[in-house]
Amino acid sequence: MVDSTTFILLVSALIIFLGYIGEQIFKKTHIPSFLFLVLAGFILGPVLKVLQPASLIPLLGILAEVTLMMVIFHGGMDLKARTLLKDGWRPFVQVAIYVSISIILVTIMAYFLLHFSIVIALIFGSIVGGETTTVVIIPLSRELDIKEKSIMFLTFEAALNSIILVILFLTFVGLYQSGTASVYSTIDSIVSTFSIGIFIGLVLSIIWIYLLNFLKKQKYTYVLTLGLLFLTFGLTQEAGGSGYLAVIIFGIVFGNHKFISELFRKKIRMDQLEKKIFDLQSEITFILKTFFFVFLGLILSLSFSSLYFGLEFGAVILGVLLIARTIAVYVSTHKSDMVKDRIPIFISLAQGLTPATLAILALEDGIPQATTFLILVTYVIIFTNVVTTAGAFISLRGKKVIDHN
Repeated sequence: MVDSTTFILLVSALIIFLGYIGEQIFKKTHIPSFLFLVLAGFILGPVLKVLQPASLIPLLGILAEVTLMMVIFHGGMDLKARTLLKDGWRPFVQVAIYVSISIILVTIMAYFLLHFSIVIALIFGSIVGGETTTVVIIPLSRELDIKEKSIMFLTFEAALNSIILVILFLTFVGLYQSGTASVYSTIDSIVSTFSIGIFIGLVLSIIWIYLLNFLKKQKYTYVLTLGLLFLTFGLTQEAGGSGYLAVIIFGIVFGNHKFISELFRKKIRMDQLEKKIFDLQSEITFILKTFFFVFLGLILSLSFSSLYFGLEFGAVILGVLLIARTIAVYVSTHKSDMVKDRIPIFISLAQGLTPATLAILALEDGIPQATTFLILVTYVIIFTNVVTTAGAFISLRGKKVIDHN
């Protein structure tokens, strides 16, 4: 009989190996690894009953929070101010149109077809409304036969839309939790929450990049940075602000330390340290998202009714996203040299970690219909990834035929 500690270690090892295998499958087939991980979790839980899902739900909530924190910090680090200022308006237009139209249409669908209240419908809209996952889009864009400018466009879009959706989700959840409060008090509460998050995130991150400039040759700088990131989140939450927004600001400031230091007319050079921290952050994010998606598979319940419901409304939401993306891609690439890359940009709509973690957070926050969110989000993730994978396969196959001729 295997004792509990050994069992946990063996299962953890299995999950990490599955994560690595999933990444290798993605490199070869362009099938996103997290679909494989969710399937593995479903087999380990509901099918084989190796793990009991009920005992993991509280842990999944904590894992979702930490994973989202790591992902948005990583995304913030990836947003380079110079590039955005130079030619960044097109990704902003793309995100603004795609996210806003998606949220509006999904909200209308949820309100009239699913009979959600308007605020609950807005929360759901902010979960599935226009995310594109960096885990799939960034490596896949490098495989497609598109311009470097289009690759940067897709990279910035993926980083930006996740951050904006997190902010909108927190806004609508705050609106729901304020209950019967007046519109003015609700707006005041949201502005206060965001202001505190931005202020604490800015102050602590700026102080930290100056301290790191002196500590860059010391050991354990990544651990210290991670500790300060957790401190930033915790302090902001305790002060009544948005910890996630503070983490986003922290990541953006840290990733743009050169730009920030020039604004203050003080040189900071820690390129090697930034690369080291970025690489370590990628490893940590990989482990967290691997466990998260396996655990997500563990709590899935695919009865016939939920299967039919998920397929039906998942397909409706996919249709909404395709309409929104068609409009967004047309407008954002209008009169640019990216016009020829419209189809590869259009198919790059795969969703992943952000909607999944937000659905779990909605469950943790006690949002009504959060269980329904989770079912629909799973199908939306699957459907959008099928579209992206199939589109990429057709595009790459066409490229090989042209190259052969």
